Amino acid sequence: MREPLNLIKESFVCAEVGVWKGDFSQAILNRKPSALHLIDPWVRQDYVDRLYSTAQEKMDSVHRQVCNKFKDRKEVTIHRAYSTEVKFEEGFFDWLYLDADHSYESVKKDLEHFAPLIKKGGYLTGDDYGWTDANCNRGPKPAIDEFAEERGVELRVYPRRQFALLL
Repeated sequence: MREPLNLIKESFVCAEVGVWKGDFSQAILNRKPSALHLIDPWVRQDYVDRLYSTAQEKMDSVHRQVCNKFKDRKEVTIHRAYSTEVKFEEGFFDWLYLDADHSYESVKKDLEHFAPLIKKGGYLTGDDYGWTDANCNRGPKPAIDEFAEERGVELRVYPRRQFALLL
């Protein structure tokens, strides 16, 4: 189990950034949010990781599968876009899970982009804290640590490389 799921209260407005096939999305829905926004470009990206380093036709197929998986879930909205391209009002989300591009630079941009969109007392959570890869230039951990220190927000680190920022 991914511990940040325990932070979701029924009727929260949630988002998952970096959806892939939507498996974790279902776990979020099991917590009964009032809304879940799924954000992923489903675009071939050689530099990201092995999942996204596949033919664009496969990425299109994965996107279609996710759309079909959640087509009858009125609380789900799918955004086929890069994370920082999506626009929402400030304080829109109660809880957001970040599992997108793992490079230091991208994680830092995602944190800066999404933090204002989280309600006061809400959570910006994610995966792969401490994960490293030669292609990801330092990985998520230093970006998350710096963000928490700069903003003076509480950082919780869980087993299985999960994290939560209390905003």
